Amino acid sequence: MIQTVTEQNIASFVQTQPLVILDFWADWCAPCRIMTPMITELHEQLADQFGLGTVDVEDQAALAEQYAIQSVPTLLIFKNGQATEKVTGAFPKEKLKRYLDKKIAEM
Repeated sequence: MIQTVTEQNIASFVQTQPLVILDFWADWCAPCRIMTPMITELHEQLADQFGLGTVDVEDQAALAEQYAIQSVPTLLIFKNGQATEKVTGAFPKEKLKRYLDKKIAEM
């Protein structure tokens, strides 16, 4: 299940699984409208492998600032509750799948 992440629930959400990915997006962002469905579909295929949360940067500006999100879409990778990596931009689905497979294998 995909979780909407806010300042109030981020601390507990990133602890729900060893690997958690936060998708920082905005409604006005065309590349976000491409990436969000892809990451959602991949999450459904690999649901037991990682947690997925979404962060609307318009609604959660302080959270975006806390993690220095300067453009969207950005994926923020958490391993064991700690932010470890940030990936910005839109990618083809196959490249995103290879990236996710690599992150899963690292766990």
